[in-house]
Amino acid sequence: MKKQPIFTKILIPLMGLVILEILILMISIYGQGLFSLIHKNSQDIIESRVEARRNYLESLMVNQWMNVSQTVQKINLLADGLVDAGKMDIEAIDDSSENAAPFLSAVSMDLISMMRTNHVTGVFMILNADNLEDSMTSKKYMDKPGLYFRDLDPESRASSENLDLLIERSPLLVVRNTQIATDKTWNTSFQFGTADVPYYDFLYEPTQATFYSKPDVTWEDMGFWSKPYTLFGETREAIAYSVPLRLSDGRVYGVLGVDILVDYLKQNLPSRELDGSGTASYFLSIHKSGNSEGSSTSYQDIIQLNSIEATIGEDREGKVVSDKKNYFTFSMPLHLFSTVGPFTDMEWQLGAAIPYKTMNRFADRMTFVMSVTIILTLGIGIVGSLVISLFLQKPIRKLALAIRSNKTTDKLRLRETGILEIDQMSEALEDLSDRLLQEQRNLQYERDHDFLTDLYNRRAFGRRIRELLEKKGGGNSIGAYIMMDLDNLKIVNDTYGHEYGDKYIRCASDAMREGLGDEAIYSRISGDEFNAFIFDEEGNRSRINALIERLQETIDNSFIMLPDGEKKQLRLSGGVSWYPEGGTNPDQLQKNADYAMYVVKKTTKSQIRVWSEATDLGKEKEEKKEENKEEKKEEKQDEPEQMKQDEPEQKA
Repeated sequence: MKKQPIFTKILIPLMGLVILEILILMISIYGQGLFSLIHKNSQDIIESRVEARRNYLESLMVNQWMNVSQTVQKINLLADGLVDAGKMDIEAIDDSSENAAPFLSAVSMDLISMMRTNHVTGVFMILNADNLEDSMTSKKYMDKPGLYFRDLDPESRASSENLDLLIERSPLLVVRNTQIATDKTWNTSFQFGTADVPYYDFLYEPTQATFYSKPDVTWEDMGFWSKPYTLFGETREAIAYSVPLRLSDGRVYGVLGVDILVDYLKQNLPSRELDGSGTASYFLSIHKSGNSEGSSTSYQDIIQLNSIEATIGEDREGKVVSDKKNYFTFSMPLHLFSTVGPFTDMEWQLGAAIPYKTMNRFADRMTFVMSVTIILTLGIGIVGSLVISLFLQKPIRKLALAIRSNKTTDKLRLRETGILEIDQMSEALEDLSDRLLQEQRNLQYERDHDFLTDLYNRRAFGRRIRELLEKKGGGNSIGAYIMMDLDNLKIVNDTYGHEYGDKYIRCASDAMREGLGDEAIYSRISGDEFNAFIFDEEGNRSRINALIERLQETIDNSFIMLPDGEKKQLRLSGGVSWYPEGGTNPDQLQKNADYAMYVVKKTTKSQIRVWSEATDLGKEKEEKKEENKEEKKEEKQDEPEQMKQDEPEQKA
């Protein structure tokens, strides 16, 4: 037998063990694609933040900044009255600031009120009754009278004497009447001709769209968001939303709009939420293809809201990218323009740009830590003794086994080994696992719940019922599938705005929670449709009926306060389908409950009706097909009457 030094006896098995351990560790990590998942997660976090900020900004722009309807209607009504009375010549209204001064003075406080309500940095109205295409083409511009007020800090408390406002453009009469300070660049009119300044987009685009649009296109459909601009003589950059002003006979006499200073826009798009070091930035991409009638101009503009090393632009395929390859960019569209209006060629996007190095900072750190851990493990195995190698072999093998056997839906919890490097790696993996699971839970919650009411959505509601029936259905079990539809939601939306429509919807969801509590599964299926399912495994029908009665009573006692101080009673029409008589699966139950609700909507309204196999079976398709059109007409007539019936209750 050949004798060998003990060093060789130890070194040979040690090297084999170390190599084997390293291979196992690498397979467990790379085989699961852990590093790529970490980098993908970093990218997903940025994309989710952009999406959340996009949703916030879109809601702010559409529901608050673009809320000009009341002011437009009031000014149009005033203009119609003055024209009909012969006190205003609409064709000559834009000839001079002096001619327009009385009318502008009459509407000035309405504009200031709208600016306060909408929390915007500026509000304007420009009077113009001309087609501007020839003037724009020949570059022979004409001065236009109008108003332009500014509020440099719309979030601060408003001054009762308007001391926080500035006048940018207005006749002298308005300055005297309002006693508001004028800015250093103030002028009595918009100096297009005097200063040889082309018409601003927010004047030219909606004006020309009105001249070239069909009569049935509303002024809301012609709302326009402009690219960044500065008023003549100013340095403050802003974007503007404007709509055309039209008389009842269709004649155009100007535009009304609001502006948002770019500096104020930055406050609503904080780049620090992308990266605390300040290397990332939000940006707005504005693209116009020039296909709309009345305007063939095309352009692409980028509003970069934070100073970074990269420049944002479009590539040949029209995709928003960075000029630096080491920057990651991601953008999402903002839905600001009407799909039936003249500005379908306009596209706004909110995006973010961040260096890959910054975005992947955590992932790179994880890669470094794990690489160092592997190298240290290899070094210790080579220079260590047999005892140390045996000591290291057991905990490392257990660690790898735990990682590989851990389910993706379970928290990763690894036992401490007493070895610093391995425990650091374990803590990092546990931390990563916890964050990934939390992200997964958040995504699942957003997927399954309605954002307005926090109730289950359609898919989650159906899944919960199926799971419940599969687990506990059959035997003596019974259930009631309740399908309800809000009455008068469209009237509330049209009369008081979507803010009160949302309150009306939330009132319905609160009534369901209060009436049913934890005794039922409930959801918001669509805009005005709510479903609930009450289940009793013991077959106690009286308990379910009592809950339905309590729900009806809660609905009858629920209301919202309208802006005029009156109460709007909550009204819901509903249908009930019993399990298993009315169906053994959610689809059958929903179909029969829908028919019962349909009968209520068609007859009495604001009640809950139970589907009956004896009277209702087989009638759904026949009756709905014959009376679908008639029902829509009757609904439009019934809803105002229902509102009138509610008025005594509200006053009481």
